[in-house]
Amino acid sequence: MIGKDNNSLGALLHDVAHLLRTTIDREVEPYNLTRAKWQALGVLDRKEGVTQSELAKELELGVATVGRLVERLEARGFIERRPDPIDARVKRLFIQDAARPELDELEEVATTVRKSALRGINTAEQAELVRLLRKMKRNLSALFCTVGVMWCSRVSSEVSFLCA
Repeated sequence: MIGKDNNSLGALLHDVAHLLRTTIDREVEPYNLTRAKWQALGVLDRKEGVTQSELAKELELGVATVGRLVERLEARGFIERRPDPIDARVKRLFIQDAARPELDELEEVATTVRKSALRGINTAEQAELVRLLRKMKRNLSALFCTVGVMWCSRVSSEVSFLCA
């Protein structure tokens, strides 16, 4: 899989992921957002009311890193922290209504990038690509788990970018 050949599976996966990240970074730059902030907003859009720890797990980032990210999003008026109704020590994260129009614009950006990335790949091929990538992810996650690496517990997100 990983070898000297630039057309090997590992090299191609790396190149595609890098190009997607670079393209997304370029496209969200006018919104003064990083990919991490955008991903955090995406998680909150799907799962409003998560805790900072749950958000960190979803993003596969450290709690402290996500704490700084949440502070920045809160300062921009994108999100708010509300006390948990059962445990006031716990804060739950919610998207502010004022951020919704910008999130809609960002969804259009994602759609445009996704369409560009998948140009010339028909619907059946896209479904097969996603199926195979999910299978590879499960296989690699299982491999990490069998060798005792804790990373496997954090690998829970799906290949959602291509599926959305």
